[in-house]
Amino acid sequence: MERFGADFNKSKYILDNFERALSEQWIEVYFQPIVRTSNGRVCGEEALVRWDDPILGMMNPGEFVPTLEATNAIYKLDLFVLERVLEKMEEQRRRGLYVVPTSVNISQADFYSCDIVDEIAVRVEASSISKHMIAISVSEGAIEVGNDFVMSQLVQLQELGFQVWLDDYGSGDSALALLQMFHFDLLKINIYFVRQIVDSDSARIILTELVRMAMSLGMETVVEGVEYKEQVDFLNEIGCSRLQGFFYCKPIPISKVLERYEKGTAIGFENPEESAYYAAIGEVNLYDISFARNTGDNLEDYFDTFPVAIVESNKDIIKAIRSNVSFRNFVNVNFGTDSTDLVYSFKESKDKIGAYTMNSIRKCGIDGDRLIIDERTQDGKTVQLLIQRISVNPVTKVAAVAVVILQVMDKYEQSDNLTYNYIARALSEDYINLYYVNMDTDEFVEYNPDGTNRDVSVEKKGKDFFNKSVASFFSRIYPEDVDMMKKSFTKKKIQTSIEKNGSFTITYRRIVNDEPIYVNLKAVKVRTDENTILLGINNVDEQMKQRKALERIKEEQIASSRIMALSGDFICIYVVDLNTDAYICYDSTEEYETLNIAKEGPSFFTETVKNAWNVVYADDLKSFMRVFDKKTIMEQINTNGLFAFNYRLKMKSNIIHVVLKATIVKEEDGDKLIFGILNIENQVVREQEYANILLEAEDRAVKDQLTGVKNKRAYADEEDYLNTQIKAGINIEFALVVCDLNGLKVVNDTLGHKAGDEFIIQGCEIICDAFARSPVYRIGGDEFVVIAQGKDYDLIEKRIEKINKANAKNKKLGKVTIAVGTATFDNKDKFVSDVFERADDMMYKNKKKMKEGGK
Repeated sequence: MERFGADFNKSKYILDNFERALSEQWIEVYFQPIVRTSNGRVCGEEALVRWDDPILGMMNPGEFVPTLEATNAIYKLDLFVLERVLEKMEEQRRRGLYVVPTSVNISQADFYSCDIVDEIAVRVEASSISKHMIAISVSEGAIEVGNDFVMSQLVQLQELGFQVWLDDYGSGDSALALLQMFHFDLLKINIYFVRQIVDSDSARIILTELVRMAMSLGMETVVEGVEYKEQVDFLNEIGCSRLQGFFYCKPIPISKVLERYEKGTAIGFENPEESAYYAAIGEVNLYDISFARNTGDNLEDYFDTFPVAIVESNKDIIKAIRSNVSFRNFVNVNFGTDSTDLVYSFKESKDKIGAYTMNSIRKCGIDGDRLIIDERTQDGKTVQLLIQRISVNPVTKVAAVAVVILQVMDKYEQSDNLTYNYIARALSEDYINLYYVNMDTDEFVEYNPDGTNRDVSVEKKGKDFFNKSVASFFSRIYPEDVDMMKKSFTKKKIQTSIEKNGSFTITYRRIVNDEPIYVNLKAVKVRTDENTILLGINNVDEQMKQRKALERIKEEQIASSRIMALSGDFICIYVVDLNTDAYICYDSTEEYETLNIAKEGPSFFTETVKNAWNVVYADDLKSFMRVFDKKTIMEQINTNGLFAFNYRLKMKSNIIHVVLKATIVKEEDGDKLIFGILNIENQVVREQEYANILLEAEDRAVKDQLTGVKNKRAYADEEDYLNTQIKAGINIEFALVVCDLNGLKVVNDTLGHKAGDEFIIQGCEIICDAFARSPVYRIGGDEFVVIAQGKDYDLIEKRIEKINKANAKNKKLGKVTIAVGTATFDNKDKFVSDVFERADDMMYKNKKKMKEGGK
């Protein structure tokens, strides 16, 4: 500052010229975009300021903001920024551009310099911009743990619909305490960690955990200060897909933002309708499936996880859009290509190896069902994959699907690692035809098994299966078996057999290549749809020639019946003889075995009741004893096909929720009763947590956090309800009592906001005591309203007198006094607001009278 002389005072210059700088636009608002990596679009912006002074030149906020904060003038700057932000958003709308949430930085001093909540709300409400598009950004250092006043202001902003962001997260020592006190909509992670990504394993792990913790708390994250592609790649992989920094764009004024759109060089704003879709894609941590990583002490093992990729899928193509290092290495080793170049066309690659996986991805994208499948590579390896839908784009209808490679097996390893999916697909190679038949309408789909890919594809669809299709079907039957098939293969007999035995099966001969071969036709009911059957015809010629076909069919029926009978997370399975009640436990967990219950015995029902006294939770024992007898169980099975009962089981280490299921299966040596105990603890806990969250959210939405009475939103809801009754002509009686606390500003200014909060609570207690039978609402800082009905309505004068007596007493003691105005609804009023206006006028007259010393 030598050129200005030794006496030059920069702070004084800033203060003397601050108002002029605002009016003459020396101070200009700049915007720095926040880019979502999953679509490369601007999903948010941060509003920043620059002071281009005619004498001092360009000044960054660090040069003038501290002076404005120290003199409590900073709120003028922050509100100036907000106004420019709203102008920019409205200009974007006029030009047909999307509008994205924009953050405005708020200083701690703002909360004490003015009613900042009201100042912000008034400006946004006067614009055409939704409050949700404005993010109030406060730095970690600006919030003191225990500062209830600032926290209450942030709560008010959030309740009004504004987003609240925490800036510079991780820069101070109070970060975790703040997250317990307040639910921020978004955390902006401190730039320090980003700068260490390339060189520090520790920084990468800390960043990963910060992002994971934020997502677990339901908060989104932005990382600022991104400058290099290595940083972008890493942050994208750990699920932080909102990035800000010079890698994308430096802060620029609105003129430059609009100029870039005119020239076609802008990054482009995100379509708000697609925001949730791309957020869901970006927030997936590609290193979060880390339970299979190496167990060494080296920090590098932290990121040694399953190969994971996210792809976009529609009916025509599948394209990789995100992947982690493990996946990229896997693709490079096995296919010699870069995963970012992976694009699969269904039209061009229909019969190639890998078609099964791609069809599974497309199916998952359509119906949302998670899949675990096995696929074969060209060199004979088997790859096990997890496929799960992340989200669906509401605009383009493209689905984002996560693909995880769980296991890769050489052909020599596969015999030790069979899965149900692999077995089912391998067996499907033996089928000649597969049919999916609706037994109500006779509509059907015929499938063609693909042995190369172990997949099935739709051959044709049709109607009237048991007439038109069966005619063609019988033309291929060996002549000597036609009569037998016509008598046996009828719709009625198939339905009867499935209802009685769980399946319909018949063996006959069919002409294939001019030669008769033995085939087996089997029909089973589709478990997810009571009205359809799956009918398959497979080649059993070799088995019949070796006289083993009958045994194989019976074994298959027994295995299928037992597997299909019960499903879930089993603790144990019992098979009970229906005639003798003798039982055997075929499968049980280690924890269940610690209960020391016999694995077999002569009387299942008697011994289970005896054991129940020791293992069933006491509160559930009475209901368990009421339903657990053979007669009750068999009646439910005969009526519903299944017996099920929920209760709690006392395991060695804890008490868990379980469900007892039972059904009957057909076996060669007679019907068997199958019992299974399934662990449903996680399901019950999730349902309870969800119910609690809903209750807490509903309570918080209509409750004033300081006083405990209902809030402004609750009053608006009740006002709407009363207006509905008034409009309908319903005869209702109510009065409004408007109350205003005298002297709150003096208390806040002289004793501080904590004392002000106590002052508000004392006033609220007086009002609640007087109107104990009516709802009380806090509709402003020191303003309350009562909707008096019933007894309070009939005795309203006595209720008001009670407040007046409290006023007289408190006036002598120097405590809170309350100005009160009342108005009663009459049939001339069209809205509740008419009554409120009269009560509010009466309150102000009373307030004036009290100031003048009247009673």
